[in-house]
Amino acid sequence: MELEDVKSRLPKNAMITKTLFEGSDIVFYTKNKDFFVNGSSEIKALVSEIRKRINLRPDTMITLPHDEAKEKIKKIVPKEAEIQDILFEPEYGKVIILAQKPGIVIGKTGETLREIKKETFWSPEIQRVPAFRSKIVNKAREIVHEEAKYRQQFLNKIGQKIQLKKGSKEGWIRFSALGSFGEVGRSCIFLQTKESKVLLDCGVSNGSSDTNPYIDAPEFDLDSLDAVIVSHAHLDHSGFVPYLYEYGYKGPLYTTLPTRDVMTLLQLDFIDVLQRETGNAPYTSSGIKNAIKHSLTLDYNEVCDITPDMRLTFQNAGHIIGSALTHIHIGEGLHNLLYTADLKFGPTKLLEPAYTGFSRIESMILESTYGAPRDIIPCKREADMNLINVIKRTAKRGGKVIIPAFAVGRSQEVMVVLAEEYSRGELDVPVYLDGMIWNATVIHTTYPEFLSRRLQKQIFHQDNNPFSSEVFHRVASMSERKAVIEDKKPCVILTTSGMITGGPIMEYLKGLADDRKNTLVFIGYQAEGTMGSRIQKGWRDLPYSDNNGAKKILKIEAEIETVEGFSGHSDRNQLINYVARLRSKPERIFLNHGEQSKSINLASTLHKLFKVETSVPSNLDAVRLK
Repeated sequence: MELEDVKSRLPKNAMITKTLFEGSDIVFYTKNKDFFVNGSSEIKALVSEIRKRINLRPDTMITLPHDEAKEKIKKIVPKEAEIQDILFEPEYGKVIILAQKPGIVIGKTGETLREIKKETFWSPEIQRVPAFRSKIVNKAREIVHEEAKYRQQFLNKIGQKIQLKKGSKEGWIRFSALGSFGEVGRSCIFLQTKESKVLLDCGVSNGSSDTNPYIDAPEFDLDSLDAVIVSHAHLDHSGFVPYLYEYGYKGPLYTTLPTRDVMTLLQLDFIDVLQRETGNAPYTSSGIKNAIKHSLTLDYNEVCDITPDMRLTFQNAGHIIGSALTHIHIGEGLHNLLYTADLKFGPTKLLEPAYTGFSRIESMILESTYGAPRDIIPCKREADMNLINVIKRTAKRGGKVIIPAFAVGRSQEVMVVLAEEYSRGELDVPVYLDGMIWNATVIHTTYPEFLSRRLQKQIFHQDNNPFSSEVFHRVASMSERKAVIEDKKPCVILTTSGMITGGPIMEYLKGLADDRKNTLVFIGYQAEGTMGSRIQKGWRDLPYSDNNGAKKILKIEAEIETVEGFSGHSDRNQLINYVARLRSKPERIFLNHGEQSKSINLASTLHKLFKVETSVPSNLDAVRLK
């Protein structure tokens, strides 16, 4: 079906001036004011007929001048919405309204938006401005806004490539393991059909000498790549994506909105640390900017054609904010693949458990980080109490608690727990946040709709927002960090990096690890080869390089604790329960993102329990699905 054919089904008085693709969507631009304001019923009927999303936008010849439109919007929208800015994208016929309370801008059942549309003849888009401003969020939005003209051409080109095909009912499907098989880190899966070549994640390793995915495999060709999908922002899933853009890739990057912003934060820090420590990074900030420029962000449960024979749907993975289970429908009912990436199928304060309601799954690539028989995590309430007890015990003897944590996910989970204990009077020591934790937390408050329902309510009512608790104090400079270390009073220090591979945690260990009053608490997975893993195994004299490259020894005298239950991954029982609870049972399950022995053990158990074919590919294996 061609665009002109779709256009011909609209009323003759629609006065369509331009018809374009916007990714897999169709966009009509009209110069008929009445049709723009009141033509939704005709558009809905056409959507039902062709089963494609259609957006109706105004031609700029009917839109009010910017200043006049701004004044009308400010009169229409109640002051309680706290509008921060109003931007215009003439290329899309859009007016972007940035407000602290988007719900008020939208109005009851959307009545305020309709009024804006009727009075200004602009298509309104609302963006949340949180109480705490994020430079990363602002910069990402700025790049997308500034590149509006380029993105319109780019999105149209994608749509033309996809066209309106649904793919063949026959054909072959295969994937190549370019990373994360038999290991934790550098997730990268190359999915191919006769029509399409798509990359599922492209990450770097944690604490390994082999850091990059195997994109030098003979079957992988950057020039023929159709799309990249990023499941979530952690560097072992997103850290190598900018490299693709810096070395020639110009195609789309599909992810959720929080993932786009959080991975930008992590990638910028990643290359900054590498430049400072080694003088060399695999890409520059230009690659990161290009990734943002080419990003297409999807909501959960939003269906999107990404190639002529692949249809993508993201669902909540429960791992970190914006993390997504990736479901790909291939061909006209030919095959359905579920790539879980990292998932959490258990209760947390931060997120809802991973989604299970898929109607069809033939093949599944399942993580196995905690796949061994002994990988059983305590219940959440027990984990929370264990952490609070460690803090109280350490504070009683006048010590400090140092918690190395990932900036995204585990830090915010711990923050919610500590804020609740503080509000109940059970925690009476300050909590210092260092590294990227504060910036990552601000991004969480920008997208509360991706958090648990309980947490959403707390954030919307600022007086009960746990992230705004007065127990938290941001450490924003070296001098402030030094003051925290030298202060003799008990406190909690929540800092990056989570596996002690660099960052502020090193300064705290140098200053505090030799004091037996203090406690070092691990709350997350420690990959093999990292300093965190060595400390967990009992190493107490650890070699490291100082800022000048000189070799030194870090002595650990502090108490060492591991508090299980804060991981963003499912434990063995949760992984098994997740497969059991899936609405559609897969025919084949492939295990990845786990040590080889754990993946094999879990594969054997799943085969026995569910009578499905299971296997554990190795990196560089190619597997035919159909």
